[in-house]
This record gives sequence, structure tokens and C-alpha cells, in this order.
Amino acid sequence: MISLQDIKNAHQRIKKYVKKTPIIKIRKGIYLKLENKQPTVKGFKIRGAASSMTLMKKKQVMTSALGTHGFAVGYIGKKLGIKTICMMITNPPKDAEKRMKKLVDEVIYGADEFAKTEQLDLQYAKKNKMNFVHPYNDENVIAGQGTVGLELLEQMPNLEAVYVPIGGGGLISGISIAIKSINPKIKVIGVQPQRMHAMIDSVKKKKVVSVQSNKSVAEKLAVNLNPATITFKIVQKYVDYFMTITEEEIKNSMKDIYVKTGEIVEGAGAIAYAAALKDKYRKKNVVCIVSGGNISKSNFRKYTGIR
Repeated sequence: MISLQDIKNAHQRIKKYVKKTPIIKIRKGIYLKLENKQPTVKGFKIRGAASSMTLMKKKQVMTSALGTHGFAVGYIGKKLGIKTICMMITNPPKDAEKRMKKLVDEVIYGADEFAKTEQLDLQYAKKNKMNFVHPYNDENVIAGQGTVGLELLEQMPNLEAVYVPIGGGGLISGISIAIKSINPKIKVIGVQPQRMHAMIDSVKKKKVVSVQSNKSVAEKLAVNLNPATITFKIVQKYVDYFMTITEEEIKNSMKDIYVKTGEIVEGAGAIAYAAALKDKYRKKNVVCIVSGGNISKSNFRKYTGIR
């Protein structure tokens, strides 16, 4: 299990590459932690990529990604002088594919579904004796994501609860270890789309399970888990409860964030705020993790109706 000290060590390794993101108030008692403000990458994934890659001795790495994680690996790779290769699904969103090709050194393609692509990528990396930076199933990546939790506790001494989006579970794993190790009274709430919630189903069934693939506005959260993921047991141990959010609630949350703050965030970045608004058990001082802002202008307009 990753320790609090691992997260503190990661914090020291990554601080020259990562921004300490602001917390802003959006409603009474509800605050946003703006990870969309990270340089170039526009998302929290920069933390895990930097945490893992600063420990590497080989000068070539593989990863698989739908978007932000691959952007992060490419960005950090350029900072460290490491060649980066990303395997994407065979039908990636065109805007994500275009940006990936700008940030990583090489893009290759796997399968039509992310979990399958991830398995192919692991095999490719092993065959070619390359380092692999997993989006979430990596202790150093999780430790890097946990630095969000350290910042939260420093920025909000009166914090009572945090709402965290879940895809593969790396972000909520790191945050929950950091927060629960320092103050177990703070609630950690995991949030997934109603259309696809593999982690929530896995926790209910007490084993990692796959669910039917469905598209969501929060596309980066609509993934199945790596069967061997270490995040599952961490989430089982530390997360207090879970919520699922409808597509309409995600879109409304994206719109409300923009209207109140001017921030353009992706569906996965807005879902935690939607959960806080919906939660009948909500505490008085809560933070919602805005995980990223990687969304095309056309999709943002389509989902929010904002011109």
C-alpha cells in the first residue's frame, strides 16, 4: 500500500513541473480545486506522470491514454529528455488524437476499447523492454495524484469532505490515502457517470468486474478497470461512499461552472461539482476536484448550449 510518506516524496520530486492549483468558492460551502489550471496538460494527470517519470533511468517510455494522461506523459517527457510513445484506441476523439500527436513523440493504435488497448500496450512495452507509465495502476503515479490531497489540507484547514471523479481510480486513491492518513474524519466521496461505473460496481461486488461500455459526456471516466489494478483495494478501504451522476447533471454542472467562474471544464472535470449539488448528506465546507479542462470548443458548446 502507498504511504503518506510516498506522497510527500512525490511532492518534492514534482514541484518544479507542477502548479499548486487554486481553490475557488462557487457557492456557499462549495469550493472547486482547479486542476484544469495545470500548465499545457490542463489536468491532474501531470502529477502522476511527473512522479513516475522522474524516477526513470531509461530514456524511452510507453503509455496508453484517452487524452490527458498521454498529454502529461508527452509534456513531462520533453522536460526530462525522454522519448514518449502513446497507444490510443483505434477510434479516438479527433481533437484528442490531434493534440496527442503534438505532445508525444509517437502515436500508435491498439483496440477499440480502452481496457483492451491498455493490455496490448503493456505487452508491447514488455516485448520492447520499455518503461510503461500506467494511467492509474502504478504506485508512483498514485503517489503523484495524492499530492492534490496534500494541497487541499494546506489550503483548506476547515475541509470536511472532498468529491472526486473516478475513472481508473488513481486520483481518488492518492487523495484518499493522503487525507485519511492525516485526518480520517474528512469524508471522501467517489463520483462516476450513471452510464458507466465499473469501480462502483466492483466495490459492490467486492471484486473487479467489467461493465458494458457506454459513452458519456464524462468520457474519460467511462472506462473498465485493469483486472489487476491496485486502485480497487485502496478505494474499498478509504472511500466513504459513492454517487452516480446523469448526463444532464454533468452538462448542467459544466454550464454552471462556466457561468459562475468563467472556467471551461470537461465533463469529467465537472462531475464532482454535480455530485456536491445533488448530495443530501453534503457537509458545510466541501471541495470538488475539477480534474481537467480538455474539451473542444465545439463539444463544450454542444453540451452546455453556451455560444
